[in-house]
Amino acid sequence: MMLKKKTVNAVALILGLIALGLGVGFSTAHYYTGPAKEPAQEPSIEGLFWPNPKQVRPFETVDHTGERFGLKQLEGRWSFLFFGFTHCPDICPVTLSVLDQVERELEQRGITNTQTLFVTVDPERDTTRQLSEYVGYFNPDFIGLGGSEEQIRSLTGQLGVVAARGEVSEDGDYLVDHSASVLLVDPRGRLISLFSAPHKADEILSRFLDIRQFMQQQS
Repeated sequence: MMLKKKTVNAVALILGLIALGLGVGFSTAHYYTGPAKEPAQEPSIEGLFWPNPKQVRPFETVDHTGERFGLKQLEGRWSFLFFGFTHCPDICPVTLSVLDQVERELEQRGITNTQTLFVTVDPERDTTRQLSEYVGYFNPDFIGLGGSEEQIRSLTGQLGVVAARGEVSEDGDYLVDHSASVLLVDPRGRLISLFSAPHKADEILSRFLDIRQFMQQQS
């Protein structure tokens, strides 16, 4: 009888040790989950449309040399787009002057895959010749885009650019209220950022370089 009791006690001891070992194993598995991973963070770049940039759909306009200009001409280059009109008294010439400073600084840094586009919201008056003279005054490399009202809407409509003609004076003159922001399209034809007025060359340059570096890291 004493032998059986000892045997039972020994079995109980062994089972207890096994259970303890299993418990330790479960405990270790529960608490150890491997190295901690830092959560993905959104880039803190003002005006950056990420992670959902807007893909520009096919459109067709006419540039200041009379050639067709569409989505294909946006691919492979960073494009600064500004919408205005050649009779604009203030915001248009000021903004184009700022963008000229940006382009010249980028060129000095060896960044040449950029282009600046001035898209008219007054195609009735802004002929090809008018656009050519206007953009050439600010920078010979600037591109003026015009065409019919329907062609202009093929671009402004999808980008949410608003323009409204004001009252016509006795001499037939009028102003056009329009968006003052500069839009940035990446080399894949996606609207990636927006620069709000008032525009400063150093701020646009700094943000563009940050965006460019960030997008290079994503590819």
